[in-house]
Amino acid sequence: MSDSIFCVDFGEYYLKVAQVDHKKKILEIKAAAFNEIPFNPYASSAEEVFKKSEELLVKLIADASIKHQDVNIIIPDSQSYTRIFEMPLLTDKELLSAIKYQADQFIPIPIDKVSLDVHILHKDKQNNKVDILLVAAANTVIENIVQIVESASLMPVSIENEASATVRLITTILKMEKQKNRSTDECEVFINFGNSSTSLYLFSVTEQRPLQVHNFTLGRSIFYRDILSNYSLNDQQIKDLIENIGFSEDDSTYDLHQLLAAPLNEFVSEVKRFLMSTKEGASGKVRNIYLLGEGSKFAFLDKKLSSLLGQSITPLNLSEYVSKNSVSDYFKQDWPLLAPVIGGALR
Repeated sequence: MSDSIFCVDFGEYYLKVAQVDHKKKILEIKAAAFNEIPFNPYASSAEEVFKKSEELLVKLIADASIKHQDVNIIIPDSQSYTRIFEMPLLTDKELLSAIKYQADQFIPIPIDKVSLDVHILHKDKQNNKVDILLVAAANTVIENIVQIVESASLMPVSIENEASATVRLITTILKMEKQKNRSTDECEVFINFGNSSTSLYLFSVTEQRPLQVHNFTLGRSIFYRDILSNYSLNDQQIKDLIENIGFSEDDSTYDLHQLLAAPLNEFVSEVKRFLMSTKEGASGKVRNIYLLGEGSKFAFLDKKLSSLLGQSITPLNLSEYVSKNSVSDYFKQDWPLLAPVIGGALR
C-alpha cells in the first residue's frame, strides 16, 4: 500500500490508528496509537458524540505523529455482517447478482440499506468454483463514521470491518511463514474478543486463506456489566480489575471465576461449537488458537479459556513479523489489540 495512507479503527471501546509499510519479508510499523473511547460511538448519532469522536481522533493522530490525510477506515464486526461462501465461477454481472441474493439471505435489514464489500479468496478453475468473503454494513453506520473522519479533515479512501482487515493481516503473515515446515492439513483459529461481540476466524495454514467466520453477541461488555452489578466499583476500578487481576488464581478479594461463570460458559460453548464445525468444514486439525481484539486485555483470559477448552490459547504475537524500531518496541505488548488496524493499514 502507499506510504501516504494510514488506517483508523473506530472500535466500540478503543480508537486505534496505524501506518504500516509492507516490505517483502517484514512489516514496518511506522506509526501507531490507541486510546479508550469514553462512550460507544455506535450507540448514538447525537451531535455531541460526533464532536467528541472527532476531537479524540484528531488528538490520537497527533499523538502518533501521522501527517497524512488519506485514510482507510475499520468498523467493528459487531456493526457489520460477514460471510464466507462458495459459488460457481460466473461472469461479473452474474456474480454481482448472485452475491446480492446471498447477502439478502443472511442480512437482517433491507439490502438497499446496506453497502457490500466483496473479496475473492480463492478461485478453483478446475472445479469452476470461487470462494467469496462478503462484508456488509448498514449505510447509516458507514455514513456516521465517514462524517466523523471527514470532520477531522481526513479523506476516507476505503471502509471495511475487523474481519476483512484481520483476514488480510493473517494472510500476509502466513505468506511470510511460507518456508516453515507444515503439515498439509493444519488449520488455525483466531478469536477476536470484542466489546459487544466475538468473531471466530478459521484459517487454512497451507492454503493461506480463511475457511469460516462466525460472530456471536458475547464480548467484554457482558463481563463488565456482571462485575458492575455485583461490586461497588467505578469504571476505572472495574477496568483495573479486568486488566490487572482478571482470572488470576491468586486474588482473594474478587472471585471472577465464580462471578463470571455463566457468561464464560456460554462463551466457551460457542467456541466449542465452532471448533466442532471446523471438523466438518475443513479436513485439517487446528494446530493453534490465538486471541486478539478489544477485549483481549482481560488478564489471564487466555489461560482461563485454555483450561476450559482443553487446548492452548495464546495472545496473537506479531513480533517476528515486524521490524524492530521504537514504535514496534513500544507496542510489543499490544499486538492483540492492534492486529485489525495493522491489517487495515495493509489495504
